[in-house]
Amino acid sequence: MIHEPLHPGEIIKALCVEATGLNVTEAARRLGVDRTTFSRLINGHAGISPEMAIRLSIALTKPATMWMNLQRDYDLYKAEKKK
Repeated sequence: MIHEPLHPGEIIKALCVEATGLNVTEAARRLGVDRTTFSRLINGHAGISPEMAIRLSIALTKPATMWMNLQRDYDLYKAEKKK
């Protein structure tokens, strides 16, 4: 049985906030996004857009495709579970 994947925002929260000691406002500022946008993402209320994936790839030196794949896998799991 495949386990439910984490929402990508949980991973981002761990890397951008918890691991660095930054607060949400400062992490959002460093990514160049609005605090509300970042907060919605790390709290699982929004997904990773292609633009956000690029910002994350620059900030965290991980490829944008990795972030998009995490979002895709999460979305696909949720859609399959609804069916």
